[in-house]
Amino acid sequence: GVTGLAAGTSVFVWTITSGACSSSDTVNIINGVIPFVNAGLDQQLCNVFISTLAGNTPGAGSGLWTVLAGGGVVTAVANPNSAVTGLSMGLNTFRWTITSGICTASHDINITVNTPPTAATAGPDQAICTNTATLVGNIPGVGTGLWTLISGTGTITTPASASSGLTALGVGANTFRWTISNAPCPDSFDEVIITVSAAPTAATAGPDQ
Repeated sequence: GVTGLAAGTSVFVWTITSGACSSSDTVNIINGVIPFVNAGLDQQLCNVFISTLAGNTPGAGSGLWTVLAGGGVVTAVANPNSAVTGLSMGLNTFRWTITSGICTASHDINITVNTPPTAATAGPDQAICTNTATLVGNIPGVGTGLWTLISGTGTITTPASASSGLTALGVGANTFRWTISNAPCPDSFDEVIITVSAAPTAATAGPDQ
């Protein structure tokens, strides 16, 4: 066994002696240095199918990009900052490998292409005479929805439900926003106005005559 090998070439001589005679031979053990490699940070895109890779420049040796998953095409496989085209919707994985002498190291990066959220529809405006109502937003096919109060008063009983109930509505116009999100894509939102009319004064026709 041999321990404590330094980086570079170490030369060992094996000698066999028999009386006054000897024979020897040498062996070289080359101990390479593992290169530092970094493929860059993962990326989150929205409905965009091109990007730029951000691997580190090799301190020694050379680098090579390979595609592990998805449909991306690396335009210059030896360039740490190559463009990549034809990304697939969803997960795309790329590996940056640096080879220096007999040593190799690699690091992976994920580029995720996200689908924009479903276009939000908050439903038609409502004119009512009570302080309760039901919202009628659309159910997201992509993303998650959330109701928020923009103006007026009212309590949203189930903010994440497209058909949430409303209580404690104020007299006059009350505006609610239905937002559908699927980060990092921009949110989609729509608003509905629920107008509550004040109850009429109780009618009194006077005594019979």
